[in-house]
Amino acid sequence: MRQNRSRVQKKPWEIIKADDTEMWYPYIQVPTDPKITAVVGANESGKSHLLSAIEKAITGYDYKEQPISSRDFCRYSERFLITSDKNRLPDFGTEWTRLSEIECNSIKELSDIPSSRSFDRFFLFRTNGNLLTIYLPEEEGKYSLHQVNAQKIDEFRKILPGTRRLKSNIALPSSIPIQKLVQKVKGEVNCTRYEVLSTNQRQRIRKLIDEFYQNPEKFNQSKTLYSSNEDTDSKKVIQEIISILSNPDSHLNEGDREKQEEEVNLTYDLLCKIAEVNDGALLDLANSMGANDVGYTQALVDKINRQLSANLNFPNYWVQDSKFRLLLSAKDHNLEFTIVDRTGTKYSFEERSSGLKYFLSYFIQHRSYEPPDNVPEILLMDEPDAFLSSRAQQDLLKIFEEVASSEDKKSASQVVYVTHSPFLIDKNHAERIRVLDKGSDYEGTRVVKSVSKNHYEPLRSAFGAFVAETVYISHCNLMVEGPVDQVLLAGASTYLRTYDIASKRESLDLNEVTIVPAEGATNIPYLTYLARGRDSEQPAVIVLLDSDQEGNQAKKELTEKGYGPRKKPPLKKDFVLQVGDLASLGIHFPEKLSSPEVEDLIPIPISVMAAQKFASEVRGIRKRDVEDITEDCVQEKIESGVTMFDAVDACVRACSKDSHYLDKVGFARSVVEIVNSLKENTNREQKYTDALDQFELNFKILFRELDKRKSLAELERTREKASQKVKDLEESFFSNHPNGANREDVVEFVEKLEALLLLDDSFDSDEIRKGIGGIRNDYKLHINLGERVENYEQFKHDVQRLKYLGKFASQGKQEHDEMSSDHGLANSLLENPDSTDSSPEKGEPTSSSLTNSGMIGSRRPKKSRDGNQDHSTTSQ
Repeated sequence: MRQNRSRVQKKPWEIIKADDTEMWYPYIQVPTDPKITAVVGANESGKSHLLSAIEKAITGYDYKEQPISSRDFCRYSERFLITSDKNRLPDFGTEWTRLSEIECNSIKELSDIPSSRSFDRFFLFRTNGNLLTIYLPEEEGKYSLHQVNAQKIDEFRKILPGTRRLKSNIALPSSIPIQKLVQKVKGEVNCTRYEVLSTNQRQRIRKLIDEFYQNPEKFNQSKTLYSSNEDTDSKKVIQEIISILSNPDSHLNEGDREKQEEEVNLTYDLLCKIAEVNDGALLDLANSMGANDVGYTQALVDKINRQLSANLNFPNYWVQDSKFRLLLSAKDHNLEFTIVDRTGTKYSFEERSSGLKYFLSYFIQHRSYEPPDNVPEILLMDEPDAFLSSRAQQDLLKIFEEVASSEDKKSASQVVYVTHSPFLIDKNHAERIRVLDKGSDYEGTRVVKSVSKNHYEPLRSAFGAFVAETVYISHCNLMVEGPVDQVLLAGASTYLRTYDIASKRESLDLNEVTIVPAEGATNIPYLTYLARGRDSEQPAVIVLLDSDQEGNQAKKELTEKGYGPRKKPPLKKDFVLQVGDLASLGIHFPEKLSSPEVEDLIPIPISVMAAQKFASEVRGIRKRDVEDITEDCVQEKIESGVTMFDAVDACVRACSKDSHYLDKVGFARSVVEIVNSLKENTNREQKYTDALDQFELNFKILFRELDKRKSLAELERTREKASQKVKDLEESFFSNHPNGANREDVVEFVEKLEALLLLDDSFDSDEIRKGIGGIRNDYKLHINLGERVENYEQFKHDVQRLKYLGKFASQGKQEHDEMSSDHGLANSLLENPDSTDSSPEKGEPTSSSLTNSGMIGSRRPKKSRDGNQDHSTTSQ
């Protein structure tokens, strides 16, 4: 396609000479981010080939040690030929920047670049398989050509970064023969052949031996096994046993053998590199297991588990379960891994999703890797989303960030990964995304430019159905009044993170926090109730409101007005922030401004530039008219007490005779683009530097306050649930009273339950308190305290059901009725509040997702002072 664009300039490395004819073949250029690059695209768009291209451009080989060949050509290339006189190998080019003085001197020594020539970047092209050509940029788009000494190609290779891959198709095994680890440590094993077999092979041999036990006459037949040609049953059995023992891997193909070897390496790295178990302890464990020394074996296993717990630090990455533990056990010549979750329950790997095994594998590969000294590297990963859940994919982003930063005393590595999944896109860094688009037939692959500025539309095409069409309530949510706030907050946070201006607490992690626009302040209380008020599983929610009349009213409804059957406010005051609250924290609003909005955090010079940009590019207003939108004009209106947006909107309306106005979402997007362009411009005027400083300070203060509320909300979400408190006390009581109890014992138990729930105002605890009241009445606990509780088995059932009452109620009256017994307790559980409160109205959303396609509820979006609604139809 580039060949057909008239404005594309030909580069000298794109000219190919053949048969005394010069032909122009432009390269497909994929710029990479200095830290992390996410390559996305539809199937067969060339994503995975890009990783091989990086490897072959640097070394001439891919990770499978396959050299450059004609199969690396695009199938539509005219050079993909089979005739011997015209066939050639594809060329690979790279650009290298940020060179040190030592690296520049080494490059000059290994090439014909003059020693007096200085440079800080160069282009390197690998042609014809192993010829290296350097191009240095000169003035006015010209380049000088230099050759790398053909005898020093290998030395030149050492200057370039290395490449490595996280193996995405290798999972941590659930069990492994201990002798496999011994073999890795010593290079040999001193044990019976039976001990190195897999679990399945041992089971098969035991089954075959049982056939002899069940049919003793086969022993007699075996005596003539090698002297008789008769195909006896015993001969088949013995031959299979011999086959398994003599060559345990005979049933594996080459790929399976490699995978098995990688699993052994992964287990060794986990135990010896991460848990820091020395080789001697591993050999001791193998010997004690072989000698069936149960006590010593368990002592060693306990010690290894303590070291695993201390050194693995896995819950910091696996956010689904902060109390996750990986345990090792010794069983039948094998080391087996089990999982303990937040409930204290043990699971085998087979009982959990495969995604956990693969994520553990990626984590172990990362933590155990030992980089070569002083050699930079590029980490490549091909479609890690294939085995991971959406939540685990978000967790994997943390590993990529750690690899790309110099943490854990390891040098930073550049990361390039390809993915199909929108969950592996870092929302904090849209600038890292590269979208590959496969054209039709001869068009081949193209790189979509400006993806972060194009509303992620290329991502919708690349992923097919893109999940960003729906705003899902996640574990942590920031409710805002409309899409304007969403764009400004996301844009400001990304800006602060991109330029390393703010700490983590002074920005929003958009992978962790979902910004939910409510289409107006009046909708926020209802949406918050939908998210939190009707379910035992309550997500963390914080709210940002303007300080105008509607914002004040929304805060009052959120924190004071009762919603639902419980008649409780949807949110605590600690979780609500109004823009006006920031005045006491160092943000200076105009003296006469009584109702600050988020837009009032934007300094005047930036607001004016954004308004001018919108007026020119979107409204098409003439340049001379746009110049009438001035800082003095905006300043004058602000001094009269209007908001920043109303001030710039008035100036836009006044600059032209046509009835133009400033769109709120368009203005917000222009602000984000302006601050980024100003930051890139090192020659900007001082007033714009001051404006950027003020913009950064204002939003850092805002994000700090939001982060405080987010921490409190998440702490409340993750605290021990009422149902868990009940479960612990219930188990203790029935352990002491398994077959019966006096009423006074039960009263003491019930009072302890009520005391546990005294300060808990969650949905769960409310329903449990109702259930406790029913138990008190049904079993007449207030009379004859010395008598035994009647129908004790039913009593146990009713008590054990208390912990589920919150879930029953949140699932609706119908499901609750179906799961209730015929016992009288059911009546007290279903107190029949107003039917309009106890179940969703017809047409009311019952899921926890909020679509952007229209308003939820009957309230209208908030209007600006001139009567125009927020233009919420603008897509993200």
